[in-house]
Amino acid sequence: MATHAQHHANHFAKSSDHPTDYDKDDYRHSTHNFGASLDNYTSNTHEPLRVHVERVVRQYFAMLGNEIPTDLYELILKQVEEPLLSVVLEQTRGNQTKCAQILGLNRGTLRKKLKTYDLM
Repeated sequence: MATHAQHHANHFAKSSDHPTDYDKDDYRHSTHNFGASLDNYTSNTHEPLRVHVERVVRQYFAMLGNEIPTDLYELILKQVEEPLLSVVLEQTRGNQTKCAQILGLNRGTLRKKLKTYDLM
């Protein structure tokens, strides 16, 4: 990946519009959703997740200009997968069997993903 594109990928993954660190209690009780502007998302917005993802990806390409990113698929999946696993695990109070059932994953696969994101 070009240096410029790598910088933007890192910014995209860690920007304030896409927080990776948050107070789980505040986040759980808020109306935030994955999207272009998490801080401006309100409960009156009933757009499907795919609309938010499309908006973010378009903004990412606009931010890159003429640079061509690589590994975008993996970058997007990581941004969605980690909070998904975290919230479902939280909702099941750490019960990995229930978490795996909710997610439709094999328990071994879930454990591997939890280790990847240091959620165990």
